[in-house]
Amino acid sequence: MIKVLHCLSQIPGKTGSGVYLQALVREGHKLGLDQWLICGVPASMPKVEIDQLADHHIFPIIFDAPDLPFPVAGMSDVMPYPSSCFSSFNQDALTHYERAFATKVREVVNKIHPDIIHSHHLWLMTALIRRLFPEIPLVTTSHGTDLRQLHLADHLALRVISGCQEVDKVMALNEEQKRKIMELYALDEQQVVVTGSGFRNDLFNTDLCTKGPDIKLIYAGKLSRAKGVPWLLEAVENIKDITLAIAGGGEGEEAEKIRQQAKQLAPKVTLLGALSQEALAEEFKKSHIFVLPSFYEGLPLVLLEALACGCRVIITKLPGINDICPKEAVDTGLITMVPLPELLGHDVPKADDLPRFIQNLQTAINEQINEARQQQTFCCLPLEETLQKNTWNQIFSRVLEIYQEVLQ
Repeated sequence: MIKVLHCLSQIPGKTGSGVYLQALVREGHKLGLDQWLICGVPASMPKVEIDQLADHHIFPIIFDAPDLPFPVAGMSDVMPYPSSCFSSFNQDALTHYERAFATKVREVVNKIHPDIIHSHHLWLMTALIRRLFPEIPLVTTSHGTDLRQLHLADHLALRVISGCQEVDKVMALNEEQKRKIMELYALDEQQVVVTGSGFRNDLFNTDLCTKGPDIKLIYAGKLSRAKGVPWLLEAVENIKDITLAIAGGGEGEEAEKIRQQAKQLAPKVTLLGALSQEALAEEFKKSHIFVLPSFYEGLPLVLLEALACGCRVIITKLPGINDICPKEAVDTGLITMVPLPELLGHDVPKADDLPRFIQNLQTAINEQINEARQQQTFCCLPLEETLQKNTWNQIFSRVLEIYQEVLQ
C-alpha cells in the first residue's frame, strides 16, 4: 500500500486546486492508498473535513495565529475567503511562512514516513519540501496560478524556481501549460507530464435535468475582474428574456464591487454565493448556457462539468483551451469561443479594447440563446467518449502511473 502525503498551502475544497485534491483523495481511497494531508487554514476554521480522510490524517497549518500572523496566502490574489497576497510578502512574512511550513512538514514526515509526497502548485511550499527532504519522491501538480504568481510576486521567483527544479515529476493540466512550465522553470521534457483535470460524473450528468422554456445563463467561479465577471454583467444588461445566476464567492473590495454591480441588475441577475459540488451540479442542470469570460485559467474543469450537465458553453479563447474543449462540441456549436481582449500582463484587459470584448460576448450569448431556444432538449451523448476520458477515475489512473514510476 502506497503511503501518500498530500500538501496544499491553502484551504482544501474552496478553489479548483482544492477540488482537485479532494478528488485525488477520493479516488486513492477506492484503491486503498494510505493518505495524509497537510493544508493551510485560518484560525477561524474549527475543523478541516475531507471525505475519506480521518481527522488524525489531517495536519492543518494555522494562519492568523502567532506563528503565521496574517491571513491564508492565496495562489490567486482574489480568493473566495480572506487572504493575503504573495506579491506583498516582505522578508519577515516569508520567514514566518517558511518556518511554519517547515516545522509542520518535518513533524508529519517524521511521524508517518511517507513513500511519496504529492504537493500542489510549483511555489514556495513545494520548493521548501524539496530542500527539506531531497530523498523522498516528490510529485507536484501545477494548477496554472503558480505560473501567474511568478509574474505577480517576481521577488520570490528565484527561491521558488531553484527548489521546484528538483521535483521528480510535475503534472501539467494541458500541453500549453507543460510548455510554459518547461520554459519558466527550465525543466526537461521528461520531468513534466500532462495528466489533465477531471469532473465527478456521479454528480455532473444529465440525470434529472430540469431545463425549462425560460433561458437561464450561469457563471461559476470567483468574483473577480480576472475572471471577466464585470464585463459579463455589462454584456447581459441589455439582453431581454433571460436570467443569469452567479455562483461563486470572493473577498475584498473587488468582489464587493461586483456584488453591487450584480444587485443593480436584479431580478435578472441572481447571486448564489459559493456552492458545493452537489449544489453546483443542480444549478447546471437547470441552466441552458454556461459562460466563463475569464482572462486567465489553469484548466477550467467547470467547463466539463457544465457540458456534462447539458449546458451550451461560451468561453474565452484561452491558451491551451483547445486541449480541453471537445472538438465535436466546438464543431457543432455547443461551445463558442470569444476572442480575449488585449491584455496588459497576464490578466488585466486594456481599457480601450473592452467595448469590443463586451460586444463579442453579447453576440456569442445571443447566438447561443437562439440555439438553446431551437433545441430545448440537449443530450451530451456525442460528447460521451470525450467526457469519459476526463472523469476523475481516468485522471487518477494517470496520476497513479506517475506515483509508481517515481517510486521505482
